[in-house]
Amino acid sequence: MNGAPDLDALDAIPRELLPAAIARLAARAMEPVPTPDPAAPTENGDLLTADDVAKRLHVSRRWAYRHADDLHAVRLSEAKVRFTAAGIDKYLRKKGRP
Repeated sequence: MNGAPDLDALDAIPRELLPAAIARLAARAMEPVPTPDPAAPTENGDLLTADDVAKRLHVSRRWAYRHADDLHAVRLSEAKVRFTAAGIDKYLRKKGRP
C-alpha cells in the first residue's frame, strides 16, 4: 500500500482469506475503547485537577486550563482535563524553573 508501511501486511493476505480478515477487523473495531479512570493512579502518580495545579504553581485555575497542553494534560473528555505531576515537572524544567 502506498505510504502506509503498517498496512502493507494487508496486501499479503490471500484472496480466499479476505472475508475472514474483514470479519476479524470489523469485530475488533466494534470492541469498546477503554477510557482512563480519573480516580486511578497513573504511572506518574495520581491525576491532578486544575485546582491542584493552581495551588501547586500559584496560578489561577483558568491558567491551568489554558495551559493544559503545555502541562501535558490528559484529556478524559472534551470538558474534563487532568494533570500529572510528571507533566507539571516537565513544563517547569522546560521553563527553567525547579
